Parts: sequence; structure tokens; C-alpha cells
Amino acid sequence: MLLFFFIIHIVVSSSKSFIITKPTSAKYSTSLPLFWKIANKNELQCSSPKKIVFNDFPIAIYKDKFHKFVAISDICVHRGASLSRGTLLNNNCLQCPYHGWEYKNGLVENIPGCPDVTGGLFGAPQFELKELNDDIFMRPTYDINSNTGITYNHTIYIPPEASDKKFVRISGKLCMKRPFSMVTENVLDMMHISYVHSFGNPLSPVPFKIQYEDLDPLSGKTTFHYTSGFSSMSRRLGGAKFVIVENEFHLPDTTVTRVTANHLVKTIITHCYPVSKTESILHYELYRNFLTSHTLNPLFHSQMIKALHEDINIMHSVYDDYFIGFMSNKYDITQLNYRKKMKWFLKNETDIN
Repeated sequence: MLLFFFIIHIVVSSSKSFIITKPTSAKYSTSLPLFWKIANKNELQCSSPKKIVFNDFPIAIYKDKFHKFVAISDICVHRGASLSRGTLLNNNCLQCPYHGWEYKNGLVENIPGCPDVTGGLFGAPQFELKELNDDIFMRPTYDINSNTGITYNHTIYIPPEASDKKFVRISGKLCMKRPFSMVTENVLDMMHISYVHSFGNPLSPVPFKIQYEDLDPLSGKTTFHYTSGFSSMSRRLGGAKFVIVENEFHLPDTTVTRVTANHLVKTIITHCYPVSKTESILHYELYRNFLTSHTLNPLFHSQMIKALHEDINIMHSVYDDYFIGFMSNKYDITQLNYRKKMKWFLKNETDIN
């Protein structure tokens, strides 16, 4: 074992700028090289590390002693123990619970009983994080420590409602036992609403006007015009005979559903990331400029949960291998453009970093 450390020390000392991290990027750079929402800041308030699994790769996230969020591989390079089960020490190192190896931002700083090992030259990958709108976004395809992987410069979408004081926000998340692409496309599917959801308008389920537009290489929007239901909130509170629904996607994981009924606006934002091929985490936010008393937040939470469970029930009846279908119609335009941009990005990602 000491010989192993001696060899590592000699190799890395010969080139101070060369840092070794394991596992290599081939294990984790299998997703779109963009920023994905992985948590709300409220989920990570304590210094105790938290484990998430992104596309079958385990990641440890924690807030260090300087209140900075850090995301590193959850796999100790020594014997593969879960670092998220470790302890954040006073020296700002995350200590592995198995043999006490200490990691600073993913790089091994100290090894018990091996004082001659130079710290900061090898360890685990560290992933770039951004904090926006009280949320944490991560690029899971690029290792900051070794400067390896895939990147793509883009702007993280934040809805205009987030900075508008007239709107109130609620948020939450659900574990979905379905593929992330299926969950995302379901939110972009306007035609299922009247048949799956209790708030839909079964008397007039089809929009009388639709219009799609590309927003940029990563985004698109379809505007739907509907007749509101007689018992809907749009008609009862907003007095609106017609409603406008803007349905957007912003790669890699964001959907926007903005419902406007005269002066009333309700906007639902979702972010969905893959845990595995058949499981995903869905984060949701709901903004509203009506009934803005915080005492009514539980009511809107319960409505969101009910709608999501209605979605879950119908998605469990869809076959994984066939959810893209064999044919489409004009009302599927948002999903079709979402797939088109995803395919383009996956095809060209080797040329864009």
C-alpha cells in the first residue's frame, strides 16, 4: 500500500498541474453537458452530506464551512465507500467513514498514517454547481478537478415570475418510477389534460388555435388557445371565456406551462433529472398572481400533488419501449420539437465542448 502511495506521489509530483481523479469521465459524462436542477437550497441547509444518484452515478453534495455547496463523486478512491456517509471536519474536509481519508473539494488532503503523501493531487471528481432562484443546478458531465469531461455554455432558464413581486411561489419534488424523458414529454403534452386530469375541460378538450416557435437552439414554445370550462378557476375567478396556455421547454430539463385567463396567471415549472433508466426526480414550482395569501399555499400544494399522481397513474400504463409512439398529430408539436433538439444536441455534443 505504501508503494502505491509512493508511486502516485512520484507521478503527480513530476507535473504539478496534472491531477488524477477516479472514476474517469467515461463513467459520468453520459448526459447532456448542461446544468440540471438537482435540489432546492432548503434541502441542503445542514452540513451533513447528502447523496443523490444522477443517471446511475452517485454524487455527494454538502455545504462546507464557508457555506459553499460542493458536489463530488460519492465514491471513495481508496475502497469505494460512500463519502456522503462521512463527516465534514473542522478543516473543511469531508472524511470517509471507512478509513478516514480526508477530501477537500474532492481531492485527497490527508490519509491517516501517511504523512508523506502530498495532498490535493489526486482524488474524486468535483462537479460545477450554480445557485439561482434558491435552487442548485449541477453540470454532471465535467470534472473541475481534472479538467476533463464535456461542457456547453448556456443560460439557465429562470421564469420572469421569479422576480415579479406580484407572484407567490410554492415548490416541491416527487420520485417518479418512470424515465425522465417520458415525464418531461408528459408535461409538454397538452392533449392529455382533459382526459387524465380532473381540472380539464372534457366538453372542449381540443385547442382551437396552436402556434409553435423556436426560441433558441435549446428551447421552444407552443401557444395553445382553449375555451375555458364552465366550472374552471379561469372562468370562476378570472371571468375568462378563453384561456391561453404557453408550453415551453428549455434543455436539458425544464418545462414551462403558463396559463393566462384575463388578468390571472398561473405558471408551473418542472425540472426532471434521471436517477436511472426507469426512475427520475421531478422538481416542480407553481407561481400565481391570484389568491396570493400564504395561508392558501397548502391548497395549491394539494392540487399539484393530485395532478402529479394523476400523471403517475397514466404513465404507469405506458410501455417504456413504446412511449414515443408510432405516429403523431399536429397537437404533439411541442414534444416533437423537444425530441428534435435533444437528438441534435446528442449528435453534436462531441463538437460543442
